[in-house]
Amino acid sequence: MHRRPPSPASTGGEQASFEAAHGASAGPQEMVLRAMTLSAEITQFEVTSQEALTPHADFMVTHGVQSPDMTSGAQRSIHAMLGYVDRRIARSDRAAMSLLFGITMRRQALQLLDESQAVRDTVAEAKIAKAEATFHESAEAHVLAFEQAPPQGVKLSLPYLAKRYDEVTAFLQMRPLCELPSSSWREAGCAEMRPHFKTAATYRATTLPELIQTGLSTMKAQGVGGALLDVAAAKLAAGDVKGAAVLHDAALRGAEGT
Repeated sequence: MHRRPPSPASTGGEQASFEAAHGASAGPQEMVLRAMTLSAEITQFEVTSQEALTPHADFMVTHGVQSPDMTSGAQRSIHAMLGYVDRRIARSDRAAMSLLFGITMRRQALQLLDESQAVRDTVAEAKIAKAEATFHESAEAHVLAFEQAPPQGVKLSLPYLAKRYDEVTAFLQMRPLCELPSSSWREAGCAEMRPHFKTAATYRATTLPELIQTGLSTMKAQGVGGALLDVAAAKLAAGDVKGAAVLHDAALRGAEGT
């Protein structure tokens, strides 16, 4: 049977995608290297400065002189820049991979057109079975994440709730796909999740806000958290449960010293 050769446009497109991705990542990666080198130099400067001040430690304590902080601001700026660069590289890589995936799928579709109907049916059934299994595994992971208790701090025994909010929200985003039984390849996974949707909705609407409020009250009673607690309480009162959870966890990490 005659086979279609790979399209020159496809192979050229793949090469162009690789080159574009490499070009998009090369500059940021060079910036990362320079930033890390600068961070190391700043750290060395801090160490050298502290060593130089060590002989004068008693004098500084006696006269209430604070050890100067000449590097933390610069380090924070560098780390913020590194975070931005990492996100940019990841975004470029995702775009390139998406394009390459599309080219590959197009090539496979063209090749499949040369096959008999029986072969095409077999391929389609295999892809549906794979999609069904993948979705079922994802559904089981969502249910497991929902059923597991969130991690707690050691000192105050309060749960961290921001990630919990994200997990429950991700789980509930599947609800429109699975509200009613169907003959879709998603049904096995939907059947796994469907009994938990109502409980998850109640948990996000009622239980999570109550847990946040309890955590804020407990930390306030312990004299920890400071102004973060008031801001978190204001967000909770305004219905911003996610924002309140993030601030709740920030205050809790401060109280736990983590």
